[in-house]
Amino acid sequence: RTHTGQCNNKRNAYWGASNNPFVRWRAAQYENDFSTPMGWNSNRMYNGYRLPPVRQVSNDVMRTSNTQVTGDPLYSHMLVVWGQYIDHDIDFTPQSLSTSTFQGLTDCKTTCKNESPCFPMQVPSNDPRISTASCLPFFRSAAVCGTGETSTLFHKLQPREQINAVTSFVDASTVYGSTDSLNRRLRDMSNEDGLMKVNTMFKDGTWDYLPFDPNNPCVQDQFDASGVNIPCFHAGDGRVSEHLTLSAIHTIWVREHNRIARVLKAMNPHWSGEILYQEARKIVGAYHQIVHWKEYVPKIIGPEGVNMMGSYAGYDASVNPSVSNVFATAAFRFGHATIAPQFRRLDENFNDHPQFPSILLHDAFFSPWRMIRQGGMDPILRGLLTTFISYEQNRLASFQLQSHHHSAYWSVVALDLASLNLQRGRDHALPLYNDWREECGFRRANNFSDLAGEIKDKALRDKLERLYGHPGNVDLWLAGLSEDLMNGSRTGPVFTCLLARQFKFLRDGDRFYYENPGVFSSQQLASLNKLSFARVLCDNSGLTKVQSDLFMLRDVNQFVDCSNIPMLDLTPWREDPT
Repeated sequence: RTHTGQCNNKRNAYWGASNNPFVRWRAAQYENDFSTPMGWNSNRMYNGYRLPPVRQVSNDVMRTSNTQVTGDPLYSHMLVVWGQYIDHDIDFTPQSLSTSTFQGLTDCKTTCKNESPCFPMQVPSNDPRISTASCLPFFRSAAVCGTGETSTLFHKLQPREQINAVTSFVDASTVYGSTDSLNRRLRDMSNEDGLMKVNTMFKDGTWDYLPFDPNNPCVQDQFDASGVNIPCFHAGDGRVSEHLTLSAIHTIWVREHNRIARVLKAMNPHWSGEILYQEARKIVGAYHQIVHWKEYVPKIIGPEGVNMMGSYAGYDASVNPSVSNVFATAAFRFGHATIAPQFRRLDENFNDHPQFPSILLHDAFFSPWRMIRQGGMDPILRGLLTTFISYEQNRLASFQLQSHHHSAYWSVVALDLASLNLQRGRDHALPLYNDWREECGFRRANNFSDLAGEIKDKALRDKLERLYGHPGNVDLWLAGLSEDLMNGSRTGPVFTCLLARQFKFLRDGDRFYYENPGVFSSQQLASLNKLSFARVLCDNSGLTKVQSDLFMLRDVNQFVDCSNIPMLDLTPWREDPT
């Protein structure tokens, strides 16, 4: 498996490779048919109505105070963080490299005019929290060369397409990177042990932290007098320090790679550092696939979605595994509605930590110092296992997400994750809700009563009607979150359909999927199939008891001792040196 994902498919070498366009399952919908996003011209009519400003939609539908967030009785917050972590493994959309208008006269952070790449989000005059600004900044995603405006240079209009900068495959690119140059910076090449680099300044007790990226500054502890700067962490994905729980999952997997490499070296002392690295990487990649498809996916799309995905029948070279624009920009962002408003930090007895209490969501953004100087990683992991996920669908974004998203980097204007998601969907020319209903086998809705089968809450339907006027105008991300959850799932019918399709393509179109015959020996596969995420956590942290399924919310009294969770048997990897 290459780090870039190239040549996974021998006939179509760039399918699923990094720095390639997202695929589209429906044609792009731009106002001018090739580049200008819907909503660019505020007077443009759609089905007889203007599209509402995304901030207005966020205020009217999405806002929920932290005290109103309801806990899910089934799932732990580890489910949410895994979703974000695996999303970072399979997609990343770079923004325009320019932060000013292409004429160079206006800064996108200050303008309220639509001048590419600036597409600011207008703030209503009666906004409940923002009175000092008339818009929120927004930068358009970078376009694939030769699409959108630049397609005119090639004398053929091509709709603007966006870039997926990472590999589409579930291949642990979060650990190893999606380019060879990044991978070389992450590996420890000082010996023949096949290891990944770790932090040389700080330890988590006896455990390793991720290395720092000195070129990537993070938020600092304003009360620290030591003068020691703590940068962002360095990992296979640059979003590693986005928040503490995400950093913790990244760290677990680097520790696991190094643990496996050391066991393999002791078992096969004749192996070179390159063989040790590649074999450990292959196992860690298989781990990611096992946790994702066996433990995570069934909980998200439920039994009907799993049935849509179908059972694995081997590699299919005709399947394009590339991540779709609609998956990355709307469907897999369903998880933003499940984020709890605070992160709990717990002591060894799973009680609130007496020294390092729980912190609000916005205080965990880009703050590695809180892990390094405030008790290490274990308190964060214990909190993840015992915190519920957000539950109610008609309360779609907590106040923490609506008013403080990445607030450390925006001191004047509070960003709004819901508005950002809606605006990103328009930026990427995602077709609106009716088109995706049709794509998934549902009838197009002519009025909001037609949605009663998927959105039973009449008050919510009425609210959508007041905002959008016509069901065909509703932004997909909002409509998908508004749908009633399917039985045994975390998503409604349309998102279930889109997620099941993408997960099927990612699995069936990956030549190196762990169950594909020939990738592992039968003995190795039998060993891997005993693995659980719980075992990985036990092997790479100070936790001594966990729930057997980390994604299920359990009372601490129901946790099991790590000694009772099956370990990975690596003896099938022993090789006779002769």
